[in-house]
Amino acid sequence: MRGWRTRDIIHTEWKRQCMTETVVLDLDDLTTDIPALTASLAIHMQEAVVMCMKSHNHLPGVLCAIRDFEDELVIVRIQWKLSYSEEIRRAFGHSRNAAEKAGEAIAILTATAFTDYTVVERARIGNGFDFWMSRNDDDHDYLYQHTIGLECKGLSNAKYPSEIVAAVQGGIKQIKESPNAKFPALVLATEFSRPVVYMVQYEPERPES
Repeated sequence: MRGWRTRDIIHTEWKRQCMTETVVLDLDDLTTDIPALTASLAIHMQEAVVMCMKSHNHLPGVLCAIRDFEDELVIVRIQWKLSYSEEIRRAFGHSRNAAEKAGEAIAILTATAFTDYTVVERARIGNGFDFWMSRNDDDHDYLYQHTIGLECKGLSNAKYPSEIVAAVQGGIKQIKESPNAKFPALVLATEFSRPVVYMVQYEPERPES
C-alpha cells in the first residue's frame, strides 16, 4: 500500500478557483442531491456540525485548512445557516457525541468538492470504509457502481496534530485489512477545535508484473 499525494486528485477547476478566491463548504449543500443522504440524515449531520462548532465558539464562515500528511492544500470557509439551539444541545449532550456524524458531513462536502465523485451509498459495517462514491459524470445506469471508498473521521478536540494523523492512519489500516482493500479510497479526518481536515488517499497494492 502506498498513499497518493492528495494534491494529485484535486480537479483542475478547484486548483484554478482556489488561486483567486476562498472556497466555501456550505452545510446547506448536504441534501438529497447526494444519493447517500435522506433529508433527515442531512439535517442530522448539519446539527452535529453546528454542535461541534458551537462547542469551540466557531462562527459561520470559519476558516478551515485542508491538508494531507505533508502540506496544506487549501483554506476553505465552512458556512451554515442552522442556528444552535437548546434542542441540539440536549440531543447530543457533548460535542464528542456529535463528532462522528459531523466528521461524515465535512468529509462528504470536502470529497464532493475536491473530486469528480459523489457519495452514493453507505457501505456495510466491516467493509473498511463508511461510504461508496461514484463519478459525477456517470450516467444513471452506472452511477451506483462502486468506484472508490470514503472513510470519515471526526475529532472534537485533538490536543496534538499527531492524534489527527493517527486517526487517518487508523482509517488506512482499516481499509487495508478489509474485504475492500482492492478499492482506492479517501480517508478524511476533521478536527473541530482548530478546525482542520486531513485528506489522504489510499491506493491498493498492485500485483507485481
